[in-house]
Amino acid sequence: MVFLLFCFESAFSQMQFIENKGQWNAQIKYKGEFKTGAFFLQNTGFRVVLNKPEDVQKKAMLKHGAHLSKTPVNPLDSFHSHAYQVDFVGANKNPEMVPEKIEHTYNNYFLGTDKSKWAGKCKLYTSITYKSIYPNIDIRYYSTLDKLKYDFIVYPGGDPSKIIMHYEGGVKLNIRNTELIVTTSVGEVKELSPYCYQTSATGSKNIKTEYRITANDVSFSVGKYDKKETLIIDPQLIFSSFTGSTADNWGYTATPGPDGSFFAGGITFGT
Repeated sequence: MVFLLFCFESAFSQMQFIENKGQWNAQIKYKGEFKTGAFFLQNTGFRVVLNKPEDVQKKAMLKHGAHLSKTPVNPLDSFHSHAYQVDFVGANKNPEMVPEKIEHTYNNYFLGTDKSKWAGKCKLYTSITYKSIYPNIDIRYYSTLDKLKYDFIVYPGGDPSKIIMHYEGGVKLNIRNTELIVTTSVGEVKELSPYCYQTSATGSKNIKTEYRITANDVSFSVGKYDKKETLIIDPQLIFSSFTGSTADNWGYTATPGPDGSFFAGGITFGT
């Protein structure tokens, strides 16, 4: 079942999930980046880091476009960000993680002077599946075009009422027009009405599903469905107010390799 979808006005066609080989905190299993923040996959949930879009735009203007502005650009005195955590209550603490659709490239991280903290050949994937996060329930994280999604896939024997998402990090939750609104200090995040369905040889059938909020916990109220068939719940999460520029980056040098490959050197300031 697809639960969370990020939708950005972004340049990437698919979000890449970068494996953690020691370059980040050990709680992080994979990391994805978007225009104004980052998405960190953990064992039993995920963390989202959001940056205030106005600050991102101002920072980019200071470094790249100040000479193009018709009005003076003042120095950036502060940069506002907000992080919140979503944990799946009662979930398997050590699920099997199955990365899929590996990219042909990889990332190296040479951070600082301590070589023991360096990480090389960190693989990039476009899909990650967590097997049995709940009994007979998987989660699959992936993106389509400019949208990041994660699906809960409820197999026969799975109970969707067991899925409870606990939000931490100073956010306010409310339901507006059947949509889940997550209010942070730097803007709102919207999770569209959950789309729930089952497919069979005779076609696809929509199942009425709604959000339920209890304190800082979010669950699903699922209508009548065939428990002998797989159930998919597919809401979408949209950062409608987060449309800032991408991370600052510059290229400084480039040269061809003896085998016809190409090497470039530069600098980037990402999350």
